[in-house]
Amino acid sequence: MAERYQDIVSILEEAVSSDDIAAHRNFWRTLTRDEFVAFKVFGSVPLVARSEAGTSFDPAESNLIKALEARWPFGRDIGFVGANFRRMPAGRPALAQAQIDRIRAWLEAGAPE
Repeated sequence: MAERYQDIVSILEEAVSSDDIAAHRNFWRTLTRDEFVAFKVFGSVPLVARSEAGTSFDPAESNLIKALEARWPFGRDIGFVGANFRRMPAGRPALAQAQIDRIRAWLEAGAPE
């Protein structure tokens, strides 16, 4: 069964399991699917990358996946020299690879509502 946006929100909610997540907040809670895929970290860095043609999503280049896997260059593209962030969610156990794979599959499927 293909993942839907609410499934992705549930994975993220389970990952933080709290309203108190250090410098972060559960920003996805109040976003629609369209707002989520358009969301920009720090107001300028896209959370979800689009393909070069702009017609699909690119999970490999999405900061969402990079952050969950602590994969370079997550954090290096925010405009601050030497910026680099640890795996997200910060201060919480890492998501299982199977959960990250579900998010990746959702993006590959076009991020269905």
